[in-house]
Amino acid sequence: MLKQTQSQKLLQKTLPQIIQKQSLLAVPILSIEQMVRQEIEQNPFLEELEDDFAEEKEVEEKESADEPEKEFDEVDKKEEEFDMDDFANSEIDGYKTEDYESSQKTINYENIWKSGLSMTDNLLSQLHLSGLSEKDVFIGEVIIGNLDDEGYIRESNEEIIADLDKQKEDTEFSGEVFTEREIVFVIAEIQTFDPPGIASRNLKECLLKQIDLLTNYADVKETAKRVLNEFFEEFRLKNYEKLMKELNVEIDVLNKVFELISKLNPKPGYIGDSTDNHYIYPDLIVRKENNEYKVEINDRNVPVLRLSKAYRDLTDNLGRKGDKSTKEFVKNNYERAKWFIDAIKSRRQTMLKVMSSILKRQREFFDNMGENLKPMYEKDVAEDIRMDISTVSRTVRGKYVQTDFGIYELKYFFSNYLKTDEGEDVSTKEIRAKIKEIIEAENQYKPLNDDDLTRELNKLGFKIARRTVAKYREAMKIPKARLRRKLR
Repeated sequence: MLKQTQSQKLLQKTLPQIIQKQSLLAVPILSIEQMVRQEIEQNPFLEELEDDFAEEKEVEEKESADEPEKEFDEVDKKEEEFDMDDFANSEIDGYKTEDYESSQKTINYENIWKSGLSMTDNLLSQLHLSGLSEKDVFIGEVIIGNLDDEGYIRESNEEIIADLDKQKEDTEFSGEVFTEREIVFVIAEIQTFDPPGIASRNLKECLLKQIDLLTNYADVKETAKRVLNEFFEEFRLKNYEKLMKELNVEIDVLNKVFELISKLNPKPGYIGDSTDNHYIYPDLIVRKENNEYKVEINDRNVPVLRLSKAYRDLTDNLGRKGDKSTKEFVKNNYERAKWFIDAIKSRRQTMLKVMSSILKRQREFFDNMGENLKPMYEKDVAEDIRMDISTVSRTVRGKYVQTDFGIYELKYFFSNYLKTDEGEDVSTKEIRAKIKEIIEAENQYKPLNDDDLTRELNKLGFKIARRTVAKYREAMKIPKARLRRKLR
C-alpha cells in the first residue's frame, strides 16, 4: 500500500559552485587569466565581453568594497529546491541523484597554477639530449629519480645497482648486468648538466664542481679548492687565523676566497625545481589619492565574462527536443559557465574585502611607509568581513599587494605579538626587523651574540628572552655571531 509521509531532516550540502569559489581563492592573478581563457575555449556558453562593456567590472569592484557579501557556507533556498529546469532535464539518466552529482564535480583549480618544469623534468630532458647510449640513459633515469630535494645523490653505487636490478624487470634491459663503472660514468655525465653542482655526493663535491665551471676569480680558484679539500672544517667555522697560517696568504686573498665560495649554491636542486618559484606579480594595488586609500584588483588582463547569448537561446529552445546526450551537454556546460562566472566575481569581491580589512587595521603601517606594523590575526579579518577563517587563509596565501613603498605578501601583515615595557602590543615581525637592523649596524669584526642582541632589544623597551631572540635570528637565516665575523 502506498503511503505519503512528511519528515524533517538536517542535511549539509556543499554545492559545486562553493567548492569552485574556494578553490579559485587560492590561485594567483597570473594563473587566473590563463584559466579564464582556457575556460572560454572549453565552454561554448562563455564569451568575452568587448572593451565597451569592461566598465561593468569596475562597477562591481566599487560595490563589493561596501556591500556585505553572503558567506560561502550560506545557500539560497532556491538553490536547494527543484526548479523547472529539473523537470525539463529529468529525462537525463540519474539526474539529481548521488551518482549524477558526483559525476558533475568541478575541477579543483587550487593546484593548477603550480604546474611547471620540475628539477626531475629538467634533468631528464638534458639526459635524453645528451647522446648517451640507451642503457646509459636508463641508468641515468634511475639516478635522477633518486636525487633528493636538494639535488644530491645519497645512495651508494651498490644501492643504485640494486635499484636498477629491480626496475629493469619487464624492460628491454631485463637481461643486462649493471656495473659500478657504468654508474660512476653516468653520474659524471649528469654532473655536467644544468644546474651546476647537481648530482653531487656531498656539499664539498658540489661546491668544487661549481668552482671548476667558474670563468672569473681565476686568481683564487685554486686556493678556494684547496680550502674546501684540505681545510673544510676550518672554513665552515670561519677560523680565519688558522686558514691564513696554513695557506700562507694575506687577508685580502682569504676575503676573496670567502667571497667566491659564498656565491656558490649549496642546494642546486632548488634551482632546477621551478615548481614553486614564481615571478612576483601583485594581485592587488593600494594607492593613496587625496589622503584616502584605494584598493584595486590587478586584473586588467583578465577577460570579463558573460554567458553566450547564442547558446542561451539554444537552451531556451531545446525544451524536450533533442537526445539525452545533447541535453546533458547543454545542461552541464550552461551550469558550469554560470558557476565559473559567479566564482570569478566572488573571488574578486572577497579579495577586495580582505585587503580593505587589512588596510583598515594596518592604517598606521601604510601611513608610515611600511613601519609600525600592528599585531593582527586572520580571525580578526574573518570577523570584519563575516567569513570563515579558512576563507581568509586561502585568500592571503601566495598573494601580493603593491603599495607606494614596495610589494608585500598578504601573509606579511599577520603576526603574533609581544609587549613593550609600556605594556603596548608590538608585532613579532617588527621585533625581527629590529633584530636585523641591529645586526646590520653591528661591528662586523666584533659581531653581537644573542645575549648582546637581547640586551640591545631590552634597552629599546622590548621584553624578550634570549631563546626567543635566537629563534627569530635563525628563522631569518642569520648565522651566529662567530660565523658573521669578518677579517680586518
